[in-house]
Amino acid sequence: MQKFDSAHGSDARKQASIIVIDPSPLSLIATAGVMDYQGYAVVCARTAQAGTEAFDMGPQDLVLWDVADDAAGALDDLATMRQQKGYHELPAVLIADSMWAGLEKKADSMDAATRCLFKPIDPNSLIAVVHQLLYMPTLVKAHQKRGKRSSRPGWVSL
Repeated sequence: MQKFDSAHGSDARKQASIIVIDPSPLSLIATAGVMDYQGYAVVCARTAQAGTEAFDMGPQDLVLWDVADDAAGALDDLATMRQQKGYHELPAVLIADSMWAGLEKKADSMDAATRCLFKPIDPNSLIAVVHQLLYMPTLVKAHQKRGKRSSRPGWVSL
């Protein structure tokens, strides 16, 4: 059965490898399943250490991370992962409960493209964000920077 990408008419994207980090086995399997169904190669990890070890399996293109109960720890661990040789610009999607509402601003301030989604997650929205980060990370970062600074007093550019 051939997968069909309705946005582009066919599934012409390259094979990207995504590390899915989630301490909960059920949501880890569900998230990995969504990404696998979209044609991405998926490496599952329940800890940051296991996620970092995925770099030994070959080049990784994105991290999809459920921060669970430790958003600050996830940000620190993500920064550590990005210190690995060749992964300074590793894009990431952080998934969080609404109690971590400030996480989005912290993610925006990171050097590499980082997006934050809050639960409950719509699979189509997740796929769209992952695709955007994989294939347009510089565009995402440019929009984030432009939206933070106003060009005129009293105005915000979006």
